[in-house]
Parts: sequence; structure tokens; C-alpha cells
Amino acid sequence: MQEQIKINDRITSSSQPTEEEIKKLPLQGFKTVINLRATGEEDQPLSPEEEGKIVQGLGMKYLNIPVSMKDGIRPEQVDRFRQEIEALPAPIFVHCSKGKRAGAFCMMYVAVKEGMTGEEAIQKSMSKGFACDMPQLKEFFRNYIDQRRNTR
Repeated sequence: MQEQIKINDRITSSSQPTEEEIKKLPLQGFKTVINLRATGEEDQPLSPEEEGKIVQGLGMKYLNIPVSMKDGIRPEQVDRFRQEIEALPAPIFVHCSKGKRAGAFCMMYVAVKEGMTGEEAIQKSMSKGFACDMPQLKEFFRNYIDQRRNTR
């Protein structure tokens, strides 16, 4: 069973759901699924394309923004996420493999929207149950928020 963390009324962050769990998302009220996994990652039960077909077949919107930790997160990926999330119907279910990328993207969105500093966002993330145990992700997270916070 995947672990879900409700960020706010619009967004829930999660690790990889199974096909059965995806099929239950509309029953939980979700209107959109955002998948941050890249094609060909390890332990991927469905390709992003297969998942998209299932999600759309259930009447939900689907968006795949492939983010690879191996290649590093790029600011334009987070910019796109922040832009798309504003236009998509909520509530929105955001996932990746273990939930770290999904949690980071969701919290960067909230932090910039609410004008937090990078450090405030890290504290809020930890209070929600996110573990910031990947130094490169934590550094990117803090810097991205600090660079964007006055450009809302």
C-alpha cells in the first residue's frame, strides 16, 4: 500500500500506487494524477504511458513530468509543475517511486505560492512527515524556493 501525505485540500503526495490503487483514486475524489517518474525506472509496475491510459479511462486528467534523480531535477521541471497544477482539476494525486520527488515538488509549489523561505519550507516538509535525507534534493529544494519566492 502506498503512503499518501495530504499537503492541502488541492494536493496529495504519494509513492507509486499499484494498478488497483489507481483504480480507487476516483472513489477517493481525485480528479487528476501527476506522475513524476521517467520511463524505464526500476520497480515500475506500469510505464507512464500505460498509467496515463488507465487514469484517463477512469475519467481523470493525467500528466507525466519525467524527473530523474540520476540526471538531477531541473528548475524548469518544477516551473512546469507549478504552472500545470494551477490549471488542473483538484484534488490532485502526485506520485513518484518512493514519494520523495512528489513530496518535494508539492512542497516547492506550496512554499513559493505562500512566500516561504527555503528553510521554512524544509521545516514545514519535515513536520508533514517528509524525510529530507537526499542532500542534492534538499539543496535544490532550498535554492529553488529562495530564488523563486519573490517572483510569485
